[in-house]
Amino acid sequence: MKRALAILIGLLLLVAAAAWGYWTYRQHRSYQTPIPIEAKSVIRISVDALSVDLAWNVLWNRSYYQGKAHEKPMEFNRETLSQTGISVPANVFLYQLDSAATDASPALYFGSVPLADTAEFSNWLTKQSTLIVQRDTLGKFAYSDHVLAVYDANNVFFAVSPQKIASTLPVIRKKIDALMTSDAWSAVSESPFRDIQKSSGHIVIRGEQEAAIKFKNGRILFSITHTLGNPPTSGVIEPRFPESNTASLWIAGIPSFLAGKPIEIGPYTLLGDSLLEHYQGNLIAEWKGTVKQQDTVISYDYDEDFTMHEREELVEKSVPEVYLSIAADDGLLAYLQTQGMLGPQGVNRDAMPLYQLYISAIPGGFLQFHTADRYSEIPAQHAANDRVLYLRINFGRMDPASLSPMFTPYIQLFDHLEVSGRRTGEGNVSTQGTLRMHNTQINSLIQLVNALKSAS
Repeated sequence: MKRALAILIGLLLLVAAAAWGYWTYRQHRSYQTPIPIEAKSVIRISVDALSVDLAWNVLWNRSYYQGKAHEKPMEFNRETLSQTGISVPANVFLYQLDSAATDASPALYFGSVPLADTAEFSNWLTKQSTLIVQRDTLGKFAYSDHVLAVYDANNVFFAVSPQKIASTLPVIRKKIDALMTSDAWSAVSESPFRDIQKSSGHIVIRGEQEAAIKFKNGRILFSITHTLGNPPTSGVIEPRFPESNTASLWIAGIPSFLAGKPIEIGPYTLLGDSLLEHYQGNLIAEWKGTVKQQDTVISYDYDEDFTMHEREELVEKSVPEVYLSIAADDGLLAYLQTQGMLGPQGVNRDAMPLYQLYISAIPGGFLQFHTADRYSEIPAQHAANDRVLYLRINFGRMDPASLSPMFTPYIQLFDHLEVSGRRTGEGNVSTQGTLRMHNTQINSLIQLVNALKSAS
C-alpha cells in the first residue's frame, strides 16, 4: 500500500513538474515576440493565465456553462481557437506607435501572432461574416469597422481600434505593410518594456502610464499609476460620504488635462485654462437618490380638417438627485455667466437638456450644481493625508426609471465599485479599484461579455 501511494505521489509530482516546465517554456517563448523599436507603449494579454482561470471556473460551475442557470452563458469551446489556424501564444502583445508616425488615430493598437496553418487561417477568414476580405497592390487583407489584418506565411499582423477605422484604412494598411518589411524590431524581453514580465494581471499596460486588470470570480480588480502633473494644494481635506449615497466622488488637486483645451457643452464653449484659473483644487460629487422635476413634452395631433397642431404638456419625471460641488473663487460663476451658459433657473437647458440643473454658491467656497431645487451641505471633512481620489458607486441603489434603458443590463450585473487614489513618493498617483458583481461564483470576464452581448 505504501509503495503504491509513493508511486502515485511520484507520478503526480512528475505531471506537475512537466506542466510547470511547459508553462514556463511557453512564457519564455512569448516574451521573444518582436515589437517595433519605435513602440511607445505595450499591452500584454495573458492568454494562458486567463485560460487556466476560466477552465477552473467552468469545472466548478458546470450548470452555468451548460445553460441551466438563469443567466445566458457564454459559449466556452476549447477548439474554437485551434480552428482559426493561429498558433495561440502564452501572451499576446499589442503596441502603440507615435500617432504622428502613423497619421492615424492615437487610439490604434498594432500586434502580431504566429500562424500554425496559413491555409486554414485564410479559410477561417472567409467564413467570418463581420470581416471583408480584399486584395490590393500590396496583397490580400481583411478588415471590419475596428480591425485590419494582413498575413504572410508565418504571421498575421493586425491593427485594432475602439474607434471606427474606415477613414484611415489606407494609411493603416500601408503602416502594417511597412512593419512587415521592417527590420527595426526588438524582443519584448530585450525592449524598454522588459519589466512587464514581472507584472501580474490578465491585462497589463506599460508606457506613459502603468495599468493592470485582473478578472476574478465575481469581481474585477484594476490599478493604474500615472504622473501627478499638478500636486494638490496643501492642507487637503477629504469628505466623509454617507453610506446611503448611490454614488460618491472626491478629487483633490488640479485636473491638468483641461489645460489648453476647449470644452464643448451643447452650443457653448468653455476654455480649460479659464476654468483652471478659478478652480481651487477640490471637487465633491454626490448622487443621493432621485428627485422629481417638471418637464415640457411636445406632441402633435390633427383636427377634423387634418391640420396638425402642436400641444405642450407639463409632466413630472424622476431624475437622479445629484450635487456637484467645485471649490472655486467668485470668478468661476462670473465666467459661466459671461459665456451665456446660465439663465434664471440655473444652467440653460440647451447645455443640459436631460435635466434642470440649478447652481448655488454655498458655504466653504464651493459652487454647487444640483438637480434638486435647493443645494445640499458639503459632507463633514477630515485630513486627506496622501489620498487624492475616492469613488464609490452602489448600483443596487440606482433607480432604472431615472436612467437610460441602455444602462439596465449593467445595473443588474454590478453590485459595487470602489476606487481610491494615493500619492506615491515618486510624484505619481497610484489608483486601485474593485468592481464587484452580484454573481460571485462566475468569472467576471464571462459575466461582462454576456452583458455586452445582451445589450447589443
